[in-house]
Amino acid sequence: MKHHTLTPAKGAARAVLALALAGSCAFARQTEATTETPAEDAVLAPITVSAHEGIAVPYDRTGISVSVLDPAELRKEGVLTLSDAVTRVPGVYALPGGGVNQRGNVSDLAIRGVSGGNNILPVVDGIRVYNNSGNCNLTPNLMARMTTFDLGTAEILKGAQGATYGSGAIGAVLFLETPEGKGKPTHSFFNEYGSFDTYTGNFTAQGKVQKLGYFLSATYEHTNNDVDVVGPHAPFPKHTGRYTNMAEAVRLDYDINESAKATLTYRREDAEYQALSAWGDPHYDFRTNLISGKLQTKVNNKLTSSLTAGYFGADYMFGHGTYYQTRNVQVDWRNAYKWNDRHTTTASLGWQRSETDSENNGAHYSTGRDLENIYGISAEHLYTPAKGWDNSLALRLDESTLFDELVTARAATSYRFNRERTRVFASVGRGYRAPSSFELNPGTFTSHYGSVYKGNPQLRPQTSRSADIGIEQQIAADHSVSATLFITRTEKAITQRTVGDWWSGYTTFENSRAHQTAQGIELAARGTFERTWETGYELSATYTQPKTSEDKAIPYTARRVLGADIHTTPVKGLTTGLGLSLACDRSNYAGAAPAKFDDYYTLRWYARYEMNEHLSFHLRVENLTNQKFVTNGDAWDPWYLNAGTGVYGGVTLTF
Repeated sequence: MKHHTLTPAKGAARAVLALALAGSCAFARQTEATTETPAEDAVLAPITVSAHEGIAVPYDRTGISVSVLDPAELRKEGVLTLSDAVTRVPGVYALPGGGVNQRGNVSDLAIRGVSGGNNILPVVDGIRVYNNSGNCNLTPNLMARMTTFDLGTAEILKGAQGATYGSGAIGAVLFLETPEGKGKPTHSFFNEYGSFDTYTGNFTAQGKVQKLGYFLSATYEHTNNDVDVVGPHAPFPKHTGRYTNMAEAVRLDYDINESAKATLTYRREDAEYQALSAWGDPHYDFRTNLISGKLQTKVNNKLTSSLTAGYFGADYMFGHGTYYQTRNVQVDWRNAYKWNDRHTTTASLGWQRSETDSENNGAHYSTGRDLENIYGISAEHLYTPAKGWDNSLALRLDESTLFDELVTARAATSYRFNRERTRVFASVGRGYRAPSSFELNPGTFTSHYGSVYKGNPQLRPQTSRSADIGIEQQIAADHSVSATLFITRTEKAITQRTVGDWWSGYTTFENSRAHQTAQGIELAARGTFERTWETGYELSATYTQPKTSEDKAIPYTARRVLGADIHTTPVKGLTTGLGLSLACDRSNYAGAAPAKFDDYYTLRWYARYEMNEHLSFHLRVENLTNQKFVTNGDAWDPWYLNAGTGVYGGVTLTF
């Protein structure tokens, strides 16, 4: 089934694509901060990239494919949600507006042709947001509700390079951190109103007083969404998809002395989503709590050490009959030792306890495998044999109470030359995802909506291998281009299979005999014309071939993705810009009737006027040309349409 929609104008699409290809990819708004390098003291300062745990490594000295976003800069362009922010990264495909049913519900995400769910691991303030049960995919749920207001670092580690993170890092790692309070204390109020009865408000206070740095953020948002569909369930009542959320984040940093520092973070979300009336009771509640504490110290000029402990709790309630609960505890001890100017070694010991509980229609549901303990040990060595040439090798061993021991590995190299205007890099890695307790359970489970599931205790862990090679070139003082070739191959993929008739059978899980391969190229260009109204641009294009060895598409992916942003400051204080997102050859969920979705493009316009250092105004228009396209659906579900044109405006007060 294919819903008719306006497709991108061929001339405009070709013109923008030509610009992106002429520029050529690998970084989207990457921060250029440079901290201490492995050749210097191994100080556990805030890491420049998350690819190397326990030591600060500048972006241009890692061979890992990692993109770093600047949430503060993105907010100035009206990018307020994490799901919209990650679309600025080459190789990433995410639906505009949040997800399947727009803001607040599950947000689809694919990185280099590997779809989200259990294959992309979020790490928030050093805590793995891991779900043992498998009943609720934490990555799409996290993507659906997180904003950029309480993020100081947002990094995407692409490919199966998560050797230091363990289960779930099949296709990528999302590394997110709450901002650290710095400088003179400041306070800000953000208010925005717009289409679909949308309101977003945020209060932030941050700064440093003597030895104490603090950051506090509280965000409230609501929208009616007004989900639109085509198909057997259309039309839906007005305000279907109503969403509200209250989120808080706190971070405290205390300098114990010149060599030791203590950090405490707390994050909370309390959200409600009014789902589709065709699903019976459409009431969804999402509540999460995350607490982390970290003590880091410089033992001497060669050794630094840190201890991190945290708790993550999630409660998801669907209607009045289905309830999922996750309770995780994590402890990690990391050390970094600088042997000399060329060699640095990091090592860590970790333990994570994940406990789940489920209830359906008043009956407690237990898999018999609801408690999992994972013990991990990892090590990485960084070696700089010559100036400009940096190498790393990482190994990790995991032992779980649910599956056998697993070893993952990663190797990377980076070489800078031509007066450091040119950099080539390459990496290879291996990741895995262990089957969840829900997927292993031999019993049967009937969901709130009548679907019957039966697990498979013979499931084996899903594994992946990836490799990439890229080049970055500075073509002028403020202009850079890059290109990256990549491939990720997944084996023993954990898939669903229907036994019997759809209406009287059940769904089970199995390891696919076919392998999944996603290969392609990322191209990007970015730069600034300082003398021409401070005009800046970012272009990215990704071409991927995500398919199985049976020549079937990998679910929730797109073969061609294009992104562009150009902004300028024609007069002092005023910044305005245009953004473009385009996706072609999209696939839906591989369910009863897999289908190919429409190509689509969306345009956005934004403007921000800073009247003075205390007051600024902003205005943005999303989906400027009112494109209508299918976001999700199959033969048994409604076909959801994206939101139409939305106009939003607001004010920020800072003091």
